Amino acid sequence: MSTEKHTTHRPKARYKAFYILSVLALAALFCVSFGVIYTLIVSPPDKPETMMRMVYLIMVGGFFILAAQALLILKRVMSVMDCDAVTAEEMAERLEQLAILDDLTKAYNRGKFESVTTRELANVRRYQHELSGIIFDVDNFKTINEDHGYSTGDRLLANLAHYVNGKLRNNDYLFRWRGGKFIILAPHTELDKAALVAEKLRQIVSHKLFGGKIKMSISLGVAQANAEDTTDTFMQRLQAALAGAKNSGKNRVAINKNDSSQS
Repeated sequence: MSTEKHTTHRPKARYKAFYILSVLALAALFCVSFGVIYTLIVSPPDKPETMMRMVYLIMVGGFFILAAQALLILKRVMSVMDCDAVTAEEMAERLEQLAILDDLTKAYNRGKFESVTTRELANVRRYQHELSGIIFDVDNFKTINEDHGYSTGDRLLANLAHYVNGKLRNNDYLFRWRGGKFIILAPHTELDKAALVAEKLRQIVSHKLFGGKIKMSISLGVAQANAEDTTDTFMQRLQAALAGAKNSGKNRVAINKNDSSQS
């Protein structure tokens, strides 16, 4: 950090030093020019041409110094504008992230789910791409909050989202729906493969201690989109699959096979 500060402040100090030197040089030229002109007026020499040449040279030197000052100021202004542009770009990226990420878990939020699902369902209809979804919910999450506190429950969800996200492919999406409920969208993935992913997630979560002391399980529902699906109908089938897993005793995977590939 100290090195970054040093390199950041060095150009500022250099600009300041150059500017001060140019002002001093202008002041010196002004004094010399004033002295020469005063001499020409008070006691003009026999041949004033030499003195006038000196005045002209001083004026030319002053113009060069003023031009150097203008370039120095312009360069500084451009540098500041570049820094402001970078800062503005970083702020825009940050605001964009805030708009699509869940504050707690850093998974994508429901707004992002709507836009991604709409796009991927369009690909299913237009290009016959496969799209599967996995919805999972932390079993007995209310009890975890009551036994360990809501702040612990929040940390557990954040750790769970980070852990699950690390197990997904680069083109998969993890969304937080609400509470302890999450959704995974897996483009170019058929139902059977999505079911295997869901079962793998169920097993690794149930064998992991979160926060060093909390053992939990998740119930999962799996469904594959078809060409007739809307976001609502696809979500309804995912919810139905999850309800089936919950009603069957929790800590299990249920599959909704009501799709075109199964007809």
